Amino acid sequence: MDAISKTDFSDNDKLYYRLIPKFESNRTISIPVDTNKVMMRDIMTKGEAQNFILSWPYVKCRGYKNDKERPQIYKQIFQSGSCTELAAMIKEITQMEQSRKSKGRVLNIREKDGVNNARRLLFGELAAALDICPDTVPGYIHDLTGCIC
Repeated sequence: MDAISKTDFSDNDKLYYRLIPKFESNRTISIPVDTNKVMMRDIMTKGEAQNFILSWPYVKCRGYKNDKERPQIYKQIFQSGSCTELAAMIKEITQMEQSRKSKGRVLNIREKDGVNNARRLLFGELAAALDICPDTVPGYIHDLTGCIC
C-alpha cells in the first residue's frame, strides 16, 4: 500500500487505499477504505510461498457441470483472492491446453485471458514473497515440484 488519501478523480471526502502493484509500477489501484466489496489481505511470507509451491502437486482441479458454469466459477475465484483456487484454475486450464494441443485445438479467448490473469495475480504474489521476477515463477515451481504451470 502506497497511501490512504482522498483521490484526484472524485470530489467527495471518501478515503481510498492507493495501491501500486510491485511488478506494475505504472499502474495505480484506488480502493475505498470503507468498502466491503473488495477483499484485501496480506501477501504471503517467503516461507508461506515456499510451502504453497511445495503443495502445488496436491491442489485439486474443480469439476464443472458444463462449460457455461466455468466462467462464473472463474469470476468467483478472482473475487475471492484465494491463492489455492487460482492455482487450481491455472492447473485446470494448463491441462485443458495440453489436451487440446494434442488434438490440434487451442484454448478460447476467455480461457486464455482467465489463465493469464490468474498467473499474473498468483505469480506476482509468489514473486513478491520470494523476491524473484514473476516470469521465473513457473520455472521455480517446476524445479521444486515437477509441475508445469
